[in-house]
Amino acid sequence: MNSKKEKEPVVIGEIIAKEIKGSKLTETEQALLSQWLELSESNRDIYQNCINHTEQQQAYHRFAQVDTEGAYKRLRKKVFPSPLAIAPPFLRIFRPYIIAASVLLAVSFSVYLFFTNTNQTANSNQQTADIDYAPAGNKATVRLSDGRLFELDQTQQEIYINENGLNYKDGELVTETESVVSVKIATPRGGLYSVTLPDGTRVKLNAGSELDYPVRFAKDKREVTLQGEAYFEVAKQANHPFIVISNDQKITVLGTHFNVNAYTDGYPIKTTLTEGKVRVQALADQTETELKPGQQSVLRKGKLSRKDVDVAQELAWLNGKFNFDGKSLKEVMSEVSRWYNVDVIYKGTVPDIEFFGGTFRTSKLSTILSLLESNNITYQMTADNKLIIAPANGNE
Repeated sequence: MNSKKEKEPVVIGEIIAKEIKGSKLTETEQALLSQWLELSESNRDIYQNCINHTEQQQAYHRFAQVDTEGAYKRLRKKVFPSPLAIAPPFLRIFRPYIIAASVLLAVSFSVYLFFTNTNQTANSNQQTADIDYAPAGNKATVRLSDGRLFELDQTQQEIYINENGLNYKDGELVTETESVVSVKIATPRGGLYSVTLPDGTRVKLNAGSELDYPVRFAKDKREVTLQGEAYFEVAKQANHPFIVISNDQKITVLGTHFNVNAYTDGYPIKTTLTEGKVRVQALADQTETELKPGQQSVLRKGKLSRKDVDVAQELAWLNGKFNFDGKSLKEVMSEVSRWYNVDVIYKGTVPDIEFFGGTFRTSKLSTILSLLESNNITYQMTADNKLIIAPANGNE
């Protein structure tokens, strides 16, 4: 695995961020922080700047002047490369979270900057042992209703479909679709891809997801089926509702932006709205709820509920980040398994711990696993792509 020095910035940054949030540190975290503070005066200066109330206020005011609309445009460009109109309601939801996230990011970056500046020689020799476990990239397959299967170009990141053909963004033809009824695009574990549907609706698929849709939508509705997670920007068409079927629920909209998390791993189905309005229906008992921007529906064991959420955290994956706040070990490892294409095996009793914070999805697997070490959990990567996790005390 990576050397201890490469993991330290992530661990220390997480601990300082936790302390700033007012959460009580564990004995292990407190010991790690104390050891780091004793290493040098520079470390202590960084720490004091991070926790100083005046410094935090100044940082807030500096970030309050940030061009958030420009930042939002850059985010949208990452999600869907070609230009889109800016959606003010969505931006208003994200503005406070962009600022808050920037302040916390400054904490982690200051720690990271110190280590990179003082360990140049050491870092040049730190070749990771988990190089085969790189983050997800542009990978997907397309299966047509006539049985044809295509593996999409990994140098591309989006396909466009109409009744005549399937094309990449640059216009290159993948295949004709005149004789095709429906298309299924699937991302494997460790894969991402975007698709523009025949009506202009745009969808970004997370790792381990499938979207099934017709080449020609019906006259009275636009219906697609999703397994996994995807972010939708639905083209507005009056009297022509867009419907997403995902496992045991149905989402109906006219034109809006929302995220659906509907993996078949036993966790609840979550629908998060960023713009417009959607109606979510539980298919089991036909109960339904309407969402407003900033709200999320949760379908758990056939029962539907609604709550207000931190939209920026729920959609962290769109901005290339993991959000681990409030998640259990199994929930975190479920994301890791999909993103890095590894099988997770638990040995002994699964620790009942709750994570906080997160990291960038471009991080190497070893960086993510360093979070386990700080929670007194051991891990081992086998030659056949399996990640074995166990409590450090060896309880079976």
